[in-house]
Amino acid sequence: MTRPEPIEWSPDEEPAGHAPALLRASPEIQAIADQLPLGVLVIETSVARILHLNREAERLLVLRRAQVLGHAASQHLDPALAELCQPARWRQLEGARQAGREDLRLQTAFGLRWLQVQRSLVSWAGARRPVGLISLQDASAKRQLERALQESDTRFREVTDSVRECLFVTTPNWDRLHFSSPLLLDTLGLTPSELRMGPQLFEQRVHPDDRALYARRLQAQAEGQPSDMVLRILHPAKGLRWVRLRTRLQPHAHGQSLVYGILADVSDEQARQAELQRARDLAEAASQAKSAFMANMSHEMRTPMNGIMGMTQLLLGTPLQDEQRGYAQAAYRSAETLLRQINNVLDFAQAESGQLALALDACSPRLLAETLLAQHQPAAHAKGLQLLLECGEGLPLEIQADALRLSQVLDKLLDNAIKFTARGEVRLRLEAGAEQLHFRVQDSGVGMAAEDLPRLFSAFTQGNASLARPHEGSGLGLSIAQGLVKLMGGQIEALSTPGLGSCITVSLPLAAPAAEIPAAAGSAQRTSGLTPFSGRSILVVEDNETNQEVIREMLLQLGCRVRLCADALSGLQALCEEQFDLVMMDIHMPGMDGMEALSWFRKGPTQQFKFLCPPSTKVVAVTANALDGDEQRLRQHGFDGYLPKPVRQSQLLDMLTLSIPDAASPTDANADRSPLEGRTMTSTPESTPGAPALLDSQALARLRELDPGGKNQLLQRVVQAFLKSLERLLPELAQARAGATLELGAVRHVAHTLKSSSASLGALELSRRCADIEAMVRNNQSEGLDSLLDGMQDEVERVRHALSELLTGPQ
Repeated sequence: MTRPEPIEWSPDEEPAGHAPALLRASPEIQAIADQLPLGVLVIETSVARILHLNREAERLLVLRRAQVLGHAASQHLDPALAELCQPARWRQLEGARQAGREDLRLQTAFGLRWLQVQRSLVSWAGARRPVGLISLQDASAKRQLERALQESDTRFREVTDSVRECLFVTTPNWDRLHFSSPLLLDTLGLTPSELRMGPQLFEQRVHPDDRALYARRLQAQAEGQPSDMVLRILHPAKGLRWVRLRTRLQPHAHGQSLVYGILADVSDEQARQAELQRARDLAEAASQAKSAFMANMSHEMRTPMNGIMGMTQLLLGTPLQDEQRGYAQAAYRSAETLLRQINNVLDFAQAESGQLALALDACSPRLLAETLLAQHQPAAHAKGLQLLLECGEGLPLEIQADALRLSQVLDKLLDNAIKFTARGEVRLRLEAGAEQLHFRVQDSGVGMAAEDLPRLFSAFTQGNASLARPHEGSGLGLSIAQGLVKLMGGQIEALSTPGLGSCITVSLPLAAPAAEIPAAAGSAQRTSGLTPFSGRSILVVEDNETNQEVIREMLLQLGCRVRLCADALSGLQALCEEQFDLVMMDIHMPGMDGMEALSWFRKGPTQQFKFLCPPSTKVVAVTANALDGDEQRLRQHGFDGYLPKPVRQSQLLDMLTLSIPDAASPTDANADRSPLEGRTMTSTPESTPGAPALLDSQALARLRELDPGGKNQLLQRVVQAFLKSLERLLPELAQARAGATLELGAVRHVAHTLKSSSASLGALELSRRCADIEAMVRNNQSEGLDSLLDGMQDEVERVRHALSELLTGPQ
């Protein structure tokens, strides 16, 4: 087809002989077209020439009328739209006269645009052929909305298809489904045709015994409440299954309400729960059997122990040489220690197996306390400690309690307090509350860190569980005390500050009920038997004095030259001074333990330790840890031999034969011992009644006791150091709070620093506030933190003022 020549015309003048006569004769029609809200494009169908376009078409196509009139459509229109203007496309409409609407994505000068296009053939007077009329509407917004809806629907389908729960929406009558996820068919065993009948079929699947539970859904729905239930269904293919059904009625603005539901198959979870319950029942049965066995065995062990102690006492009453009397006394002391451990095991086992009962009777709390303090006075006096009794106002003369069990509890608390207090005092205070009687055991000992408090009352647990712990024991004391207190219907609580001491409070109801509860803990025995090996020089590194005496005497009887050392450092020093044929090293020692000491010795002479004894000298580990893997672990560490306690003659001889070339003939001798029961105490001491609430008087008194007479001005120096630290910490806190987000690391540093320093000065309320803040920051909790920080800063100012008055007042 020959391309027509372009026709030059102006917007106000049509080219003669080419445009339809109606357009030339009716400029009013053109004006009306310009006012239409849709674009109009008039095409000469025979040659695809642009005859007219209105203002909206100009805007949509980004064209100027003067530049395109009379030109071929392909010159100015997007190829997709120009293709619709071709004569062949118009001939296709000669029968229908109008084409359907279609969306085109067109490229314009301002970018891509979606247009809805509809073509029509229109007969014009004076024209030989009909002209083509193309209407244009902007479809970009509609397409974007459709695309967004499609994407949203796709994402929703992906979520519903991927989750394990079935989602559904139904009517309040449950007669028609508005929506359901595909998993619903498999969960209930329904066919698509059954599903179209509505969710009323759910009830047909419910197990008959659970239909009453299922009916509660209707009641909850009628009351507008959500429902959540676990019930059984009878699946056509899978049999009995457990499902969880959750529904909620949701009203809508147009007045109609819909029920939204979630259905999940929880059969596997139910099977796991049943298995866990079976395992729990078996464990409880095994625990009860174990407790019964321990109770019986402990009782059987205590009977021969009483015989041993009685015969030893009779032996001590006969004429003995000094050396023989020393042996008998050592045996009796060891038997006493072992008997205490056996009694602990018996108490624990009886309580755990339900055999421990209370014998309530009238008793005087004051007389009971005085008797206990009198029993502990020698031990306190031996350490230079003050043992004090305080009785608050309103203390009853008598209470209904099991005096024996209450004495056991307080005995363990006082024993621990004396054990872990090197200097200062141990105080027992009795206070009567409205409904409870409080027994507080407070000391000025080593204290305990806050993070260690949760395991304080755990069985077989000590505050310091390392091999180098300064106090031995099984870790049963406080665990058994807690069990007895709970048995009496009371509570036991602990507070502690490292370096300041501990306070443990036992609170009992004034009419204590006998309530059975799980008790705590068993015991661990530790015995050591060493058969001598004569003719050699042996170094024994042992911290227990009783063990030292037994081992030394046994070796001397065989003619051995023995050197005793009470700790690892003195043992290393002995190796620098002389040579030995064998070293027998205890593992558990205060300060440096045996494993660390061996590591130093195997390094050979150093600037710190100039060993005279060769580092290849045989070293045997002697330990009560006779568990599987201990021997291998110690040998891998470098020990040449391993003797588990209690040591047997054959084991000792085998070790000596391997360790020393010339083995001597042994004699039958052994000695048993058991360590003291180990307990830990923790807590922050409470303020003495009558002391200022702001600064704890006992904390200040302990600081003064460290500097009698105040010659070194210790209290003043500590207070001044605290006040000076505030000048550094408070600006850090202000800077941490100044930003848009709170700097939790800086806040925790300030709170942690102030927590311990304020407690040392007796500012216990400030220490408590700092501990609360530190705990929140540690758990990444920031809600409400600002108010706590404000309260802490207010308390800091009060403490600062009180300390300033303390410095200027009488000391």
